[in-house]
Formats: sequence, structure tokens, C-alpha cells
Amino acid sequence: MVQNSTLKLGQISQTIDNNEVELLNLKESLSEDYLTRAYAFAYIIEQNPSVLDSQQELERIAELLNVDELHVIDENGILFAGSIPKYFGMDFHTTDQTEEFLSILDDPSSYLVQDIRPNGYEQKVFQYIGVARQDKKGIVQVGMAPTRMLEAQKRNQLDYIFSRVPVDAGGVLFAIDKESGEVLAHSDESMAGSSMKNLGLTEEEIADCRDGGFIHQEGKKIFCVSLEKDNLILVSGENEKELYEERNTQTILTFCYLVLVYLVTILVINRLLKHQIVDGIHTIMDDLHDITDGDLDTVVKMDSNPEFRQLSQGINKMVQGILDATVKISKVIDTLDLPIGVFEFNEDSEKVMATERIRLVLDWTEEEMNRACRDRNIFRVMLEKTLRAAFDKRGSDFKIRENPEKWVRIFTTTENGSTFGIISDVTGEVQEKKRLEHERDYDSLTGLCNLDTFRKEVENILTGRDIGECAMVMMDLDSFKGINDHFGHDWGDEYLRVCAGFLTEFNGEKGIAARRSGDEFCLFLHHYKTKQEIANDMEEFYSRLQQNPVVFPDKSSRMLEISSGLAWYGGGLKEFQTLLKAADYALYDAKNSGKGIMKQYSLN
Repeated sequence: MVQNSTLKLGQISQTIDNNEVELLNLKESLSEDYLTRAYAFAYIIEQNPSVLDSQQELERIAELLNVDELHVIDENGILFAGSIPKYFGMDFHTTDQTEEFLSILDDPSSYLVQDIRPNGYEQKVFQYIGVARQDKKGIVQVGMAPTRMLEAQKRNQLDYIFSRVPVDAGGVLFAIDKESGEVLAHSDESMAGSSMKNLGLTEEEIADCRDGGFIHQEGKKIFCVSLEKDNLILVSGENEKELYEERNTQTILTFCYLVLVYLVTILVINRLLKHQIVDGIHTIMDDLHDITDGDLDTVVKMDSNPEFRQLSQGINKMVQGILDATVKISKVIDTLDLPIGVFEFNEDSEKVMATERIRLVLDWTEEEMNRACRDRNIFRVMLEKTLRAAFDKRGSDFKIRENPEKWVRIFTTTENGSTFGIISDVTGEVQEKKRLEHERDYDSLTGLCNLDTFRKEVENILTGRDIGECAMVMMDLDSFKGINDHFGHDWGDEYLRVCAGFLTEFNGEKGIAARRSGDEFCLFLHHYKTKQEIANDMEEFYSRLQQNPVVFPDKSSRMLEISSGLAWYGGGLKEFQTLLKAADYALYDAKNSGKGIMKQYSLN
């Protein structure tokens, strides 16, 4: 119970840590993305200030940049243009939220990526990013509805995490705020929001449960294990009745066997003291020596007199009791359905003592198991052969079966010539670790790697010596916001998966495809002999888009429209960030030049 609870609480703690890292990475990624869009809007104004005179053009730019709001503030801090006319004339000096952006007027090289908060006009929860105008003194601002960030924050809430953790019948799982004593989450949702006193607990009782202990709640005894994490106290427990369901039967059996062993031992000692028959003693001692060496099939046969006959029978009963105890331990393990097998052998004996679970865990046949238990050398060879044939290895974990997948973990220790080992089926644990690693490195919607994994892979390739011709490609789905709004978010997700299906074909020895954020994707092509080969592959990609139109829910069909920007590796573009930024500029050029086309980055 302590081990299972510690593992469960550790997984919850790890989930909280992983979610916090994900939130931080998402915040950094979105901040960089939104800042790029703000600079792009400033660049548009710099190149064509007349767009500020056209409300329709500003709304079109907002759609192209895939932002919810665009604002332009003059040198006096007055909002005079943008995609939301009702904000025109707003003085940024009048609210704390807007006043923070005025420092950009004094320092044009600065920018502000503001945290999610209510805006100063109508208290709508939004995120705003501001940069300086490039053509004259003023501020350019973009606004985004923080949907993704709020959803990610929801996944980090305790009640959501607890809903994903299974709780057995009679079990309980809850989290308490260490300072206030408030129950932040509970497996019984009706208890959430109550206090520690409502549960009938005190801080001393919770502290005593760190290594396992009983608490009393509503007239019931519950065995609990607690874990302190930052300002949280996580507790996992189980009702005493379910915990000790078989305790009485097991206690009685154990007591009976102990009494039997005690009586037999007293009888043997009494007979030996009464009759000093040296030859009989030596014969019995020789048989006992074989038994202590691990040969439990040895039968003591000394019936020259009633006393030795009784002694022989007592010893044989004792050995049988040991064998029976081993069988019962195996049955207990089977009853609890623990995928654990145990074996032991001595260097002075050929035979191996092993539980039946060894055969089940290692997928051995009964014949193989019997043959291995008769000879420790055969057992070693078979075990080593099984592990050498493993399809995969992770530390002390071995993948011994491919389909269905099966992982085992082996632990052995040798002391005083005796080798003891435990072999357990850890398939579920390994699969959970692999799932968490996949969720960490890959986008759950499209199956493509995320931006962080993409960056690590690309930087690793760029450190190579002979990487050939390379190119960074940034892609953006055209009109995705309109499709999403018209057909709904579920179809919008399907539209993203269709796009990812085309990009997946680039994954391999010469390409890496990733989802950057929203409807933006990254592609890195490498180890090509010539730039023309890369150009040909991109041309073939757009050809596939034309040949495979997308069928929409209203039965209409049209090709997947993707604008892309390509930046060639070389010159001043030899690092990941510079390549990505150059591809971004080329993508912006493509978005301005039309839909469904690709532009190459040029310093001119």
C-alpha cells in the first residue's frame, strides 16, 4: 500500500511539474509568436502608412496575421486606428492596463508582451503585445484571445489531474493547501472546497502519514500515505476493511504453521538428547546438509528405531511445510495479481527454487521451466538468452515480446554463495513513461513534433560537419480562422490533421516537420545535394495539395491552401533562430503576395 501510494503520489507530483513546464514553454512560444506578429504589423505600416486610413484593409491585415485585434496609438497615447473602431479615441493614460505600454514612446527599441489580464476598455480577458512604430513616434499593438493558454492552465488544475487518476473501491485521494487547510481537490467531489477540519484531520495526523499511518474519518480507519509538494499536501489512502481483507485468515495460517514447526523442532531436540546414536545422527545430518544446500526433494529415511523414524518424519514434515509456505506465498501473489516472480539458487546445489510467476513473466513453457529449475546453469543460460533476444532495452528493463508488447525488469543479488532474484512485468510502467515522453515531445492533435523538440533536432543536425544543402520552411494555413469559425473547432482540428498528413511525408532521413502553434507549421530539409532538389520537393508538395482536394462538411471541396516562406542555410543564416526568423519574414511576404504560394527569403 505504501509503495503503490508513493508511486501514485509521485506520478501526480510529476504531472504537476510537467504541466508547469508545459505552461512555461507555451507562454514563451506564444509570446515570441505574438511579438513577431506585432513587428510584422509595424513593418506593414512602415511600408504603407496609408493602410491606417482604410478600416477594411486593417481588418484584412488582422485576418492575415491571425490576430483578434490591431491598434495604433499616436505620440500622445491616444488610440486612433485599428481593427476595432469602438476603441478609437481611448486615452492610454486612463487605465493601469494601457498605461504600461506608454513607456514604448520614450524608448522605441523596447516592447511589451503583457500577461493575460482584463483590458482597460471593457474588462475583457485578453493578452496584448506592443512595439514601437518604425515610421514615426507611436505604438503598434496586437491583441489575442488567450484560448490556448487558459486551456493549458485548466489542465494544471488539481481537480482535472485527480479525475485522470484511478481510485480503487474503498480508496481516497485528496489535496490540501498547507497554509489555509482548504481541501483543493478530492476523489469525492462533494468534499472539494471544504476544510481539513471537515475531514476530521489535523496537521499532526497528516504529518504522521508521510511513511504510512492510520487516520480516523467519519468513524472509519483509513490507512494513508502523504506527500508534501511546495504548498500542497497530497494524500492517498484506503479503507482498513479493504486493506486487511484477508489478514485474519493469513494470520491464523501463519500461527498454525509456526506452532507446528515449533512442536516438531522441540520433539526432534528431545529425541536427540535422549538417544546418542552417532551413526543415525550422521545419516540424518548428511540428509539435512543436502536439504540446506537447496535440495528440498531429499527424503530422510532413518527407521532403525522409532525415535529416528519420528525424527525423520518430523524433518520431512518441516521441509514440506517450507515448500507449502512457498506455494502459499505464490498463491498470495497470484491472488493480488502482482506480475512478480522470485527465484533463488545456491552455488553448492544444482536446483533452482522459483515461483510459478517466473514462467508467466518470461513467457516460458512448463517444460522449459521444469528443465531450468533442475539445473542452475541451464536457468542462467535460458535467462541470459531471453534477455539477449530482447527487442529493446531501457536500463534494467527488457522488451522480451514485440506484439503484444511486453517489458520485464530483473533484479539479482548474490550473498554468501546464494543468488536471489526478482523478475517483474513492468509493461504498464514502461508504456506510461513512453506515453509521457511522447506527449512531452509531440503535438497531441497532429502527431508532429512540437517546437521544442523540433528546435533540438534541428540544432543537433546543424552541429554536424557535412549536412549538405539545407532550408528552413515556415508554413501557415490560409483562411484557417474563417474555416474554423464557419465549420466549428472540431472540423478545424481535422483540417489541421489533414495538413499534418501531407507534412508527415517529409519526415525521414532528410526532413523534420513540426507544428509550431495554431495553424503554423515548421519544416527543415537537410542533407540535399543541391538547392534545386529542395525546390523540386517543395514544388511536388504543392502539386500533391492540388491533386488531393479537401472535402468539407458541406460536401464542397477545394485544395488545402498553405502559404510558406523558405530560408536557405548559409551565409548569415547558420543558426536555428536566424533561419526560423528569416523563414518567418519570407512567410509574411508570401501572405501579402497571395494565398497558397511560397516565397524565398531575400536580404533585399
